[in-house]
Amino acid sequence: MTGCTQYLDEDNLNLLDGATFVFLASDAAASKPPIINWLEAHDVSFIDVGMGIEEIDGNLSGLLRVTTSLPGRRGAARRRIPPPTLERDAYASNIQTADLNALNAVLAVIRWKRSLGIYADATDESHTTYSLISNEDLP
Repeated sequence: MTGCTQYLDEDNLNLLDGATFVFLASDAAASKPPIINWLEAHDVSFIDVGMGIEEIDGNLSGLLRVTTSLPGRRGAARRRIPPPTLERDAYASNIQTADLNALNAVLAVIRWKRSLGIYADATDESHTTYSLISNEDLP
């Protein structure tokens, strides 16, 4: 997909042909269900990342989410990926989230490397939520 300049949606899922692992990182939640359906139907592993940011007394807070879906282990991931919504949070309007996007991406890559056996994996979890306000991983 080098040089691809299109947004992925239900009309161009053929762009995923040949993929063996996909990272989904889109704030367009409405486009995710057909993509996820295609990935599952084609037995492609994927990690979906998301975040919910809110403003509390002039400071940003929120959660980062990394959800892994592997063949034979789809149910837990499906339940953890939020359905599309029309609500927009502070993430949509606040420029100070580049660092949170970077952290979410790094958490996803670490999870991917754990699934490949590059990093040790004592928990084999499929879902991680990081709380910005408490600086901790939540169950």
